[in-house]
Amino acid sequence: MALLATVAIDPRPTVFGNKAVVTGTLTDAGAASGHIAFGDILASVDAFVINGVGTSALGAPDSSIDGTDVYLASLTSGSGGDYQFMAIGNRS
Repeated sequence: MALLATVAIDPRPTVFGNKAVVTGTLTDAGAASGHIAFGDILASVDAFVINGVGTSALGAPDSSIDGTDVYLASLTSGSGGDYQFMAIGNRS
């Protein structure tokens, strides 16, 4: 799966102990599937949550974690495919 290009990660992760919480947005998803790479921020991803946002109701896409990459499927692509996400993991 391709790296999703329309991802914006908040540059201010929340840190507690050896864990970090990273939040961000995925806007106008250009594809129905892809992945988000957290390797520059997290040493591993323990949990990932994503929800649709905006005026149209969007179901949460399917997600799976592989090390520092999160793979997404069943995204609503194009205009209106907006999502917010949160990842928790070991900080780098």
